[in-house]
Amino acid sequence: MDFEAATRYLQALGNEVTTMKLGLEAMRVLLAELGQPERKFCAVHVAGTNGKGSTCAFLASIFQQAGLRTGLYTSPHLISPVERIKLNGQSIPEAAFAEVMTQVHDAVESLLEQGRLAARPTFFEHLTAAAFTYLAARQAEVVVAEVGLGGRLDATNVLHPAAAVITNIGEDHREWLGPTLSHIAREKAGIIKPGVPVYLADTQPEEARRVLAHSALAQQVEPQWVAPFETVHLDATGCPSVRFDQRFPSLEGGVCRLSLRGRHQTQNAALAAVVAQAELRRRGVAESDIGRAIVAGLETTHWPGRLQWLETTPPVLLDGAHNPQGAQALAHFLESIGGRRPRTAIFATMRDKPAADLLSALASGVDRLILTGVKNQPRTMPRESLEVIALGYWLPSGIIQAPDVAMALARARELTPPEGLILVCGSIYLIGEALQALQVPVL
Repeated sequence: MDFEAATRYLQALGNEVTTMKLGLEAMRVLLAELGQPERKFCAVHVAGTNGKGSTCAFLASIFQQAGLRTGLYTSPHLISPVERIKLNGQSIPEAAFAEVMTQVHDAVESLLEQGRLAARPTFFEHLTAAAFTYLAARQAEVVVAEVGLGGRLDATNVLHPAAAVITNIGEDHREWLGPTLSHIAREKAGIIKPGVPVYLADTQPEEARRVLAHSALAQQVEPQWVAPFETVHLDATGCPSVRFDQRFPSLEGGVCRLSLRGRHQTQNAALAAVVAQAELRRRGVAESDIGRAIVAGLETTHWPGRLQWLETTPPVLLDGAHNPQGAQALAHFLESIGGRRPRTAIFATMRDKPAADLLSALASGVDRLILTGVKNQPRTMPRESLEVIALGYWLPSGIIQAPDVAMALARARELTPPEGLILVCGSIYLIGEALQALQVPVL
């Protein structure tokens, strides 16, 4: 298959979310057929509801700065599936993607023919197998792997990691993971394994905290709770400068500026720094070199679509928050930067997301709302339905509909003066389409 054929094959497997099939048996059979690539590298496995992608990006950046050949596997993608699989910060080339997807496809066909697979693996299972196969073949020394959904039955949970990391847990994907925070936390805790160090965000809600602590002890692992960095300054675009404490002997008292925006990133950055430090110490890296890698990694992390600031006129802020906790983090960010009024928000979300919670969080920080949709996403909530909800928070004169993202951006530019701000939010799929329309590279 060439790249176009490979992407068509993936798309034919169905929507990544609506065709999700939780379970590990198909992955184990498929990876065995591919030579068990998941056992050929050291892995750090990261789960959570909010912040897991940012934590993965911070971790990969630190490991790369330490000189390790570093793989990164994340989801979903913004524009192209190649974004999900990175080696030393570079997305897998399209030709290599086609090659490894052909390997996976051929293995699947053989297994189906032999009757060793009951059904064709899902979109996410195919991509996970492709990622592990590619990164093993390219001799990655460490791979940072983000859980797709949940943890216990997620396709990535075939890994035998050097460390497990769980970021903040909130209410998302309840139809898959359960109705309460305790149910969701129990599924996320499924990545905890006997004998494997586990690092947990200290800012967990209490209900999730109890479940995570109990789950770790059930696996005879002492949970390591990681507190956020102290924030010493926020710059004009919301990037925090943080102070290192006694957890980092070679850096104690020093300050660095995180490259990712928002106070909430102080928790994700601290998690990444603590985990990376432990792994680099295990490898015998000198303390001074570890310190340099941590600072350089935190200051140069790239993670598009998450409080991404574009210096246009007026500026554009893009954020993929799509659950209540993410929306609150976005609201706090808007409050923290002050100024930049009036603000125009371009908003779209999926039918299975709590649109009322997302919109209510924006109400005090946004002056005008442009409602749109996402192309090729049948799960997009209709603009008319969104407007009914939005009328509870904005006057009718403050709400506009636009048939697509490009027209929404054009209208926002007309309505927002240079001193204002254009915000794009509500769905990671919306962010991807907006970045394409704005011709901003994400690879």
